Amino acid sequence: MARITIEAVCRDCDGTGLYVGFAEPKGVAVVCLGCDGTGCEKIRYVPFKKRKAKRGIQRVQRARGTFIATGVGPDGKSYITYAEFAKGKMPP
Repeated sequence: MARITIEAVCRDCDGTGLYVGFAEPKGVAVVCLGCDGTGCEKIRYVPFKKRKAKRGIQRVQRARGTFIATGVGPDGKSYITYAEFAKGKMPP
């Protein structure tokens, strides 16, 4: 698949090309390391066409979360088959 490259406003300097953080004295800026002073960053991506198949999966469940302290992994006992998921259905 062909990658596409676009230019976007640099997230580090908000397009100014200059960075001011806690180490810079008042009135002093440094050239942004994120964009090398250009004010823009290049974002490379592959356009999405459709969901890819995944081997070895029999059932699909919702996730409990992403933070280990509050719980991760499958949520509850309700699930759908992978075949149902592949056709567009989502687990309850």
